[in-house]
Amino acid sequence: MSLVPDIKAVLFDLDGTLVDSLPEIHHGLVELAREMGWPEPGMEDSAAMIGRGARVLVERYMAFAHRTGDVDELLSKLIGHWARSGGRNIGFYPGVLDGICELRRNGVKTALVTNKYRDLTLDFLKEHGIEDLFDTVVAGDDCENPKPARDMLDRALSELGVDRFHAVMVGDSRNDALAARAAGVNAVLVETGYNEGVNIRDWAREAGFSVVHTNARKVCDLINQGAL
Repeated sequence: MSLVPDIKAVLFDLDGTLVDSLPEIHHGLVELAREMGWPEPGMEDSAAMIGRGARVLVERYMAFAHRTGDVDELLSKLIGHWARSGGRNIGFYPGVLDGICELRRNGVKTALVTNKYRDLTLDFLKEHGIEDLFDTVVAGDDCENPKPARDMLDRALSELGVDRFHAVMVGDSRNDALAARAAGVNAVLVETGYNEGVNIRDWAREAGFSVVHTNARKVCDLINQGAL
């Protein structure tokens, strides 16, 4: 039996699901550390800090560095470093763009639901010429409560005109899974991301999520084949 018999919409997370953004996130944190004269995180340290948006990332970095400061000021500095980097350290996982294009050709609506800030998200999409790849984009600063709250998924479904029974949320972390559960949307998890340093299959098993695939392209293929 299919997870969702008639999938009309797929909601995708971005970082760790469609793109490997860890090098970019890590680069920004290292530049922030150097600017502040604070301890530099290693790549694994940065990976463990990812999840729940940029503000939480800053708070986790401050805890890692054993420093205090104005979170808004540090966040502004971090966003500035990312903006100057221009996404050059971000790469799409193999085949995901083709998979999403095939979904759209088959009449499935697509949404990008990311805790990344809207300006950074739209700049990234424009830089890669894929502004039209998604029917709607819901970013971290579009709702009062980002993932793992349900708000962003509710907004995406409303803008798509699709009910929760005919949609799936594809993501790499507990935040995607918990947001989907809160919104009553089926969650499909992938192994490509970070999940705050915890193995996603182990976490999913313990948290009661049964659908985990290797990557988002595999998920797209299964949906296009009616086999998810």
